[in-house]
Amino acid sequence: MTSTKSNRMPGSADHHKPPDWKDGKLSRRQIIVGAMAGSSLWLAGRAHAQGMGGMMMGSMPGMGQGGMGANAARGATVPSGVFTRPMPIPGQLGGQPQADGSLAYELRIAPGTSTLLAGVQTPTWGYNGAYLGPTLRIPRGKRVRIQVRNALNQPTTTHWHGAHVPGTMDGGPQSLIAPGHSMDYAYTLDQPGATLWYHPHPDGLTGPHVYAGMAGLLLVDDGVDRALGLPHTWGVDDFPVIVQDRRFGADGTLRYMNSMMDRMGMKGDRFLVNGCEQPYANVPAQWVRLRLVNGSNARLYNFAFASGQSFYVVASDAGLLAHPVERRSLLLAAAERAEILVDLRTLQGSTLVLRSDSGSVVPGLSSMPMDADRFDRQGFDLLQLRVGAPAGKSGRLPDHMVAIPSLRIDAPQRLFSLQGMQGMQGAMRGGAMGAMGGMSGDQGMGANTGPGGMSMGVGMEKLFSINHQFMEMAVINQRVRLGSTEVWQVRNEGHMAHTFHVHGTSFQILSRDGVAPPEYERGWKDVVLVRRNQTVRLIARFDQPAGKDHPFMYHCHILEHEDNGMMGQFTVA
Repeated sequence: MTSTKSNRMPGSADHHKPPDWKDGKLSRRQIIVGAMAGSSLWLAGRAHAQGMGGMMMGSMPGMGQGGMGANAARGATVPSGVFTRPMPIPGQLGGQPQADGSLAYELRIAPGTSTLLAGVQTPTWGYNGAYLGPTLRIPRGKRVRIQVRNALNQPTTTHWHGAHVPGTMDGGPQSLIAPGHSMDYAYTLDQPGATLWYHPHPDGLTGPHVYAGMAGLLLVDDGVDRALGLPHTWGVDDFPVIVQDRRFGADGTLRYMNSMMDRMGMKGDRFLVNGCEQPYANVPAQWVRLRLVNGSNARLYNFAFASGQSFYVVASDAGLLAHPVERRSLLLAAAERAEILVDLRTLQGSTLVLRSDSGSVVPGLSSMPMDADRFDRQGFDLLQLRVGAPAGKSGRLPDHMVAIPSLRIDAPQRLFSLQGMQGMQGAMRGGAMGAMGGMSGDQGMGANTGPGGMSMGVGMEKLFSINHQFMEMAVINQRVRLGSTEVWQVRNEGHMAHTFHVHGTSFQILSRDGVAPPEYERGWKDVVLVRRNQTVRLIARFDQPAGKDHPFMYHCHILEHEDNGMMGQFTVA
């Protein structure tokens, strides 16, 4: 195994730095961020005070979310109801049996070209292909070895999101893989069957690396879903639905953080499912399972069917629920997953449209109107289901699924507070407004070392914090005892909702502001949406070790927040 490591510490060797780190670059970025971020917040406050709550950032040069203007590929308006391309189904890797009884998998990170929008060629990055990656199916309790090779022109990592693995195998920011090198992961997943995923996690660059296309599913297979009769035939009645938003230039290249408001979370104006804009899927007239994955950097989706058809939530991030929960909509924040069952038995010959009904939910999650773009205020179509004849053995909806164990606390409670933009408004009043002129577009953004010259945006700035601490690679923020069960109380003190993710374990939500969570949130999770002014209590057992050289992370999974300070490190020993 060959690999590189990086600690963001004074005096660290230059060859450990991503290629866009230049001497003096960060100090220049800090000046720009102080001006522009402060300006956006001040303007938001002014707009709110003057009764301009409905004003859209897109009306202000360089500040609009959604990539409106001359830079949008084939127009800025998302087509509605145009489902002309089949939904891609990521292939599965089951691993190659080895002499020692383990299963071996291989992933290669490399650049390529993808047709994300119909008729448009876009430079992208992916695993074993141009965009996204194969689905790794890993049996519970089976020893696996995964080799990840990096054929990019810059270091990256691969993090196994939701996997219960030691810190050395977690793929966090300490586990950089240098260009032309590989890293070998070896672990055994002893956790319930679940839809997990993998994606890059380099310090300060997670946002652009994921945005470039690097992500894939990891299915923990324990056989329980088949024993229960849940649909489980991949691509027939069991479908991955990885939803992402992207912004494109006129030449088809990805546009990343080319607007000042993107620091609040990168949002695009085109919507992809498994790397394809508004596809259709041919589905049988029977129970169908959709594995919903919010793979976006920042956007929330309020999943619903345009017809109002109900569905049943059967699993959350990290495993099956105790019983199905009927819903007509389901809000998923960045990195959250859910498995739903849809009853299509009487709908042969019909079509259903899966969409995000965002307008009724998303704008209220922030106290600043400008945080919500026009898609957040309305809604948009994502995927069309074309219901055909039944196919093969039909799955069913069970009455009961699995027992969710009750955990017993044996350690003191930990407190975590989430803060938004820090110390910017004073700088704003000191003349930063004047600095806004001419700062639209890509000016002041990170080096264009992404696919096709995509900007890498702005990372590693001290903008968002946890417990008033910003991410530092050399700092261990928390120390947890191996084998302990703890309650973590997470309080959101910011003006907008944040997502909170914990590495190396799964947790249960005990309460939101003292009230038990809704039934669809009462299973195992690894990401939780924490609304503004809300306190969420989580309980988790920490059975995987992590030392100071490869600690676990806790962080906001709005990737631009994570990249700009909203992350901490903890050991388990």
